[in-house]
Amino acid sequence: MKRILAMLLCLAMIVGIMAACGDSGNDSSAPSSSESSASGESSKADESSESSEAGEPSGEVVNSTTPGTELPIVTEPVTLKICKERHMLDTTTSYNEKAAFKNITEETGLTLEFQELAAGTAGEQVPLLLAGGNMPDVFWALISDTQILQNESLFVPLEDMLETYAPNCLKTYGELTSVDWRQIATTPSGHIYGMLGRYEALFENSGDGIQIINKTWLDKVKKDIPTTLEEYKDVLIAFRDGDPNGNGQADEIPYGFCEDMWCASLTNDMGQFGIGHGGATGNAASTMYTIIDGKVQGAVNTPEYREYLEFYHDLYTEKLIDQEGFSMKNDVFANKIRNYQVGTYYSWTALEYLSTEQEKDWVVLPTMKAHEDTVPVANGEIDRSTVQKNKWVITSSCEHPEAALRLWDYLARDVESKMTVAMGEKGKLWDEYEDQPGVYYFLVPEGDPEFTFEHMKYTWGTVNDPPLMTIAETPKNDGDVSPAAALRDNMVKEVNKDFVKKENQLPAIYVKPEFVDERSFLDTDLYAEVKKFRSQAVMDGFSDSDWDAYCKRLEDLQYSTWLQWYQDYLDGNLK
Repeated sequence: MKRILAMLLCLAMIVGIMAACGDSGNDSSAPSSSESSASGESSKADESSESSEAGEPSGEVVNSTTPGTELPIVTEPVTLKICKERHMLDTTTSYNEKAAFKNITEETGLTLEFQELAAGTAGEQVPLLLAGGNMPDVFWALISDTQILQNESLFVPLEDMLETYAPNCLKTYGELTSVDWRQIATTPSGHIYGMLGRYEALFENSGDGIQIINKTWLDKVKKDIPTTLEEYKDVLIAFRDGDPNGNGQADEIPYGFCEDMWCASLTNDMGQFGIGHGGATGNAASTMYTIIDGKVQGAVNTPEYREYLEFYHDLYTEKLIDQEGFSMKNDVFANKIRNYQVGTYYSWTALEYLSTEQEKDWVVLPTMKAHEDTVPVANGEIDRSTVQKNKWVITSSCEHPEAALRLWDYLARDVESKMTVAMGEKGKLWDEYEDQPGVYYFLVPEGDPEFTFEHMKYTWGTVNDPPLMTIAETPKNDGDVSPAAALRDNMVKEVNKDFVKKENQLPAIYVKPEFVDERSFLDTDLYAEVKKFRSQAVMDGFSDSDWDAYCKRLEDLQYSTWLQWYQDYLDGNLK
């Protein structure tokens, strides 16, 4: 086994991967175009249980559940039914096999019965469970903001129980630096229904794709790293004409992009023209607005955006960017990179596509400026919190809500416990430095090449779904990292000065379902139009009349109304 990367960087990569895979049931960031009310959900406001009001623990339960951190959690046997979606790479037969739960009954007095949903089925199964009333005691990383707000009577309010039954969690929440936890966790009705989880990532790893360029190719064509778009085009021409891969064929793709890959999209280049968008490039909505001095403004109908389209049409016409970038799949894109056809592209790190040996050829390309007076904006959010709410939601069907809450707090008792939930047994995928107590690192075990690191972390742990870990709890990078991690670290040091500042981002707060519905019907058609025009403009070009017609179509699709919705959200008027 060998050390591969500091936990800080790896955790952020995990976040990016999971976002791409669709981490179900967590609305932890500002609303996106993909957010919608879950189909089949049914409000249960008129179907409250006769036995007890949701969130009102019985005296019997109080007497059987120990407060604070005292063990065992219960003084009499209690079984908790926990609903969790299985990851497609998880090879365990039961969650009870994972290290975090093997001795759970002996230590806590609780027996855990996992109701495991097949990978990819939570979107269908959870609404059925909510509507049918056959609910588990706990939903683990499955419930969305919308489901909470449309079904409040189905869940137990936790705010009055936290001090007594979740002291470990409260301590962690109080140490958050990136977000006000009460703001993001509290519903418009004033209740807290879900516990926080995941990792509080540093801004260096909250960004999206960062551009890298093949330094070996630069040396072969005798060019320096470009600092302006004019120099950039000159480099791309040299890549096209200078045979930098040395195979004697004109098969080089100077600039590769792939709209099928969240961090390799052409939208990454908007920042070079001073177009600062509000979030991840993989988020359709975030590429359509920017926030300046507290005002939400359009990002895709501006003179800067038009200039951006014209510049990349010019590159497309001269075959300086991939002619298939708007249509090809990510695997095709990856093969082009591996086959030394691509000179520069956006990525999380080069090792997403390349071997360790190939990766050594690549260096970061700092954010360039369209004009001398352009203020560039790198992609990503400098202060965006990766904290997620609703990780642990206790239902009104639970006869022992205090015990259920204490279980989550027990799993949050220290960093090692949280890491065991996330990644499995200490000494397998992670460990603690002997000479640095409290500092951890990741391991890559030797073994079956088919049973990869990805398989291991989902089989042995839950990866994205542990109780919350703060930045202060996250291990520091001591330099003993993989080439991928080192590259990412160097990349962000180059570009983080241009990241989107906190005041130009949307906070992660609850929005009433009716307001979500109000915006959602606008999202799909608007972004479809933006995406369609972007690809057509880059590939075919456009005239003044084409541009005017496009801007009019945006207004016909209520772009102004859509922007006003985000302004109201920013102003706190949609709670």
